[in-house]
Amino acid sequence: MTHPARATPARVATVTLASLVVALAAIAASLAVGVERASLGRALADRGSLDAAILFGARGPRVLLGALVGGALAVAGVAFQALLRNPLADPFVLGVSGGAAVAGTAAAFVGGAGALGIWMRPLWAFGGALVAVAAVFVFGRVRGQLVPHVALLAGVVINALAAALILALRTLLSPNAFSEAIGWLAGSLATVDATRVLTLAVYSAVALVVLARSAVDLNALALGEDAARTVGVDVERARRVIFFAASLLTAAAVAFAGPIGFVGIVVPHALRRLVGADHRVLLPAALFGGAAFLVAADSAARLAFLAVGSEPAVGVLTALIGAPLFLVILRRRGGERAL
Repeated sequence: MTHPARATPARVATVTLASLVVALAAIAASLAVGVERASLGRALADRGSLDAAILFGARGPRVLLGALVGGALAVAGVAFQALLRNPLADPFVLGVSGGAAVAGTAAAFVGGAGALGIWMRPLWAFGGALVAVAAVFVFGRVRGQLVPHVALLAGVVINALAAALILALRTLLSPNAFSEAIGWLAGSLATVDATRVLTLAVYSAVALVVLARSAVDLNALALGEDAARTVGVDVERARRVIFFAASLLTAAAVAFAGPIGFVGIVVPHALRRLVGADHRVLLPAALFGGAAFLVAADSAARLAFLAVGSEPAVGVLTALIGAPLFLVILRRRGGERAL
C-alpha cells in the first residue's frame, strides 16, 4: 500500500463530483440502450405507455440495482484491502461472498422460493457473511495478530467449502427454488423491482455511513498495526467495525444480485492509481466508480448477445475482466509475497 496522499475538502469534493458524473453518465447510457427503444419524454408524459413500462418498470430498477451493487462491492473491496494491506483482498476472494451465498441458498431450502421475502434473504446472507469473516479473522491470525497472506489463504479455503455446501444444498431444493437459486448464484441483475432496490439502498446506507466515519482509521490501518496504534487508533475495535460494515455491504449485494466477483479488485485497483490511497477520497470514488463499472458491464452483457436472443449473467463478464487482472497483480507483487 502506498502512503495516503493528503485530502483537502476541495480535493474530496472534486473527486466525488467527477466520479458521480461518470456514474450518472453510465446510468443514463444504460437506460438509453436495450432491445426496445424507449423515449423518456413519452414515458414521463404517459405513465401507462410502453415507454414507461420499459424505463420505469424493467430497465430503470435493473440499472439502479446494478449501481447499488457495484458501489457496495467496490467500497467493500477498498475496506478489506486496507485491513489486510493487500490489493488482492476482495469480498469474493476472501470467501465473504461465498458465505453470504451459502446462507442465501439455505434460506431457499428452509423457506422455499415463495418465502424468500424482500427482507429475509439479506438477513440470511448477512449472517453467512459474518460467519465467513469470523472464520477469516480467526484462522488468519498468527500469535494473536492478523497476517494478510494467511487470511487470504483462509478465504480460499472458505470459498472451496462454500462451493461444496452450495452444491449440496442445491440437491435438496424444490424445482422452483432450485431454478431461482441457479439464476441468483450466477450473479445476475435480471430479477429486480423497485422494492428490492429500496431495500438494498437502506442496508447499504448503514454500512456506508460507518465506513465513511472510519476513513481515517482505514488510512492508519493501511500503513500497519504499529503505525495505527502510534496515532491512537484502537486497532482491534477498528477492525471489528470495518469488517462488520464491509460484510454488511457484501451481504446486501449478494442477497439481491448473487455472488458477483472481482468488482472489489478491478475498481479499487484502477481508482487507487487515479486518486491515490487516502480513503477520505477513495471511498466516495469507489462508490460511484463501482456503480459505473457494474452498470456498464451489465449493459455490455445485455447488448453483446442480442443476436442469439439471450444474455450471460453479469457475473460472467466481471470474472472475465477481473480474473486476468487478479493474476497480473499477483505476478507484479512477486507470487508468494503477494499472498
